[in-house]
Amino acid sequence: MGFMISFGMSFVMSFVMVAVNLGFSEAFLTTWFRAWMTGLAVGFPTAAILVPLARRVVLYLTSP
Repeated sequence: MGFMISFGMSFVMSFVMVAVNLGFSEAFLTTWFRAWMTGLAVGFPTAAILVPLARRVVLYLTSP
């Protein structure tokens, strides 16, 4: 689950941020791919730590 979340989030967010900052130029695809791989490399370990923590917090807050 953490990998799927980090995969999707890094894909979308890197695409949007590169498009906003660089625009759709000839360097877009290579810049976006590099940003996506960097985001995935940071996002996956982060999600592996935060998803279980968030799940516990939600269960705590929603349990009777």
